[in-house]
Amino acid sequence: MTLPTRSQRYWLRTLSMLGACSATTTSGTIYLFSTYGPALSRRLHLTSTQANVAAISANYGQLLSGPFFGWAADTLGPQVLSGFAAVGSFAAFSALAYTYEGSLGMPSWLLLAGYMVLVGLASQSANMAAVTTTTKNFKQNRGSAVSLCVAFFGLSPFVLSHVSSLFFAVGDVPDTFGYLKFLSYLGLCTSTAAALSLSVVGFGPSRRYRRDIPDGFIVDRASDTSSDLLGDSNSEIGDEEPLLAEGSGGSPTVYNATPKPTRDTNGVLSGDDTPAVLDPRGGADGIDYDTARELGGMSYLRDPEAQLLALVLFLCAGIGVFYNNNIGTIVNALYFSSTDDPDPSAAQRLINHHVAVVSLGSFLGRLTIGAITDLGKRFWGLPRSGILVAVVFCMVLSQIIAGAAETLTTLLLGSALTGLSYGFLFGVMPTLVSVWFGTKHFGSNWGMTTVFIGFSGQALGAFFGYVYDANMPDQDPSKCARGACYRDAFVLSMGVALLGLLAAVVLARRRGDRRRENRRLWEAQEIEHIEYVPFILAE
Repeated sequence: MTLPTRSQRYWLRTLSMLGACSATTTSGTIYLFSTYGPALSRRLHLTSTQANVAAISANYGQLLSGPFFGWAADTLGPQVLSGFAAVGSFAAFSALAYTYEGSLGMPSWLLLAGYMVLVGLASQSANMAAVTTTTKNFKQNRGSAVSLCVAFFGLSPFVLSHVSSLFFAVGDVPDTFGYLKFLSYLGLCTSTAAALSLSVVGFGPSRRYRRDIPDGFIVDRASDTSSDLLGDSNSEIGDEEPLLAEGSGGSPTVYNATPKPTRDTNGVLSGDDTPAVLDPRGGADGIDYDTARELGGMSYLRDPEAQLLALVLFLCAGIGVFYNNNIGTIVNALYFSSTDDPDPSAAQRLINHHVAVVSLGSFLGRLTIGAITDLGKRFWGLPRSGILVAVVFCMVLSQIIAGAAETLTTLLLGSALTGLSYGFLFGVMPTLVSVWFGTKHFGSNWGMTTVFIGFSGQALGAFFGYVYDANMPDQDPSKCARGACYRDAFVLSMGVALLGLLAAVVLARRRGDRRRENRRLWEAQEIEHIEYVPFILAE
């Protein structure tokens, strides 16, 4: 079978990236509940607790299905997942629209929660198709590529909330039915486009030179760059071919296909086929010691670092879920309690504005954190685990500001910082999973890492609903002066964020120990390092 040329792979990756961005546009609709949820709650006469359960049901549908859709992305490919996302998104938002209109009657709020579960399933299906494909298509600057892909996940609510304000929140009563129908057709179109363009292109053949490397290490096939730097060679080895084989004693055995270059009396490398020298500031000789182990399945679940990473995501991402689902209630409380002549359409536009700010912050966070991680690692040697600690600290700060806000202006700052830190978190986490645990099982690993986020979001949302309902039994937001009716809920979210920060610090210390051990193992072999070789520990 003829392999595609480098130019063909480039254009296929570009088309696939466009499809991934289209797919994550569908995924981002899960964060739009605050733009239509308050109107839907009024029409169906829901309490704050019932509305929270309905909203969090979408997150349950998204996150609990992560392991399945991750496995499907690894095995079935992105086209099948994108097709499901197209049908599921269209069906879910159509059902919500006709429920609001009354064509489907006025069902119990539990049936409404079922529709939201389908919204979450469609979102996860599209997201897994996009992120898994992007991770497997890019080896250099993977953090930036994944960040660009997931950035549209955050940008989608920003754009669509403005669409709601410009076209559907006009007149005396917002056109919620029209807005929900628009979302149904949008999901159908964007996911169909993704199904037609997404494909795993792969990295192509590698022209790297086999050479002596220390016992216990193999070349990281997903990070090797020599094929982009060396000229044509008559001896090519595929990206999936390891450089070590198991010896009879069970220990890795080094084997070489080409002689190791030697130095003359002046210290100059001799030989016609001299490998290029790279220095990405990963270590004294250019080695990246913050490297991957190819883990999947139970070995991934049992790994302490994978568990700590999932714990950080469980605690901190749940805060973002809770805030996204309740920003509408928070804005209504601050607006109606500070205005003598409230306007429902004006309140809806304010809600849309805050949703847009959260979304824009999430977009910018997702877009920039990959580049920050790549450049920080390459030029300044900043550990990725240290960047994760800084991200979690931003989440702590966001909850302090949002919880203390007594005006919509101050709340806007809290919304921006919450969105930014949430975007940072989801922009860096997929990169950490792929770099630390390999790309072979990335879809399944990422799905298992995100599966429990819904529970923390549910707990925080339920506590928010309990606090709000206890202080506002008549559900009248005009009586919630300066946010006093829900402030206690932010005390809990700040505590959860601090626990996440503690887990991130523990993880950073473990990763620091691993980097030092990797360097010790590498340098103990006294190998003459002549080129940059990313490596992974041989299991």
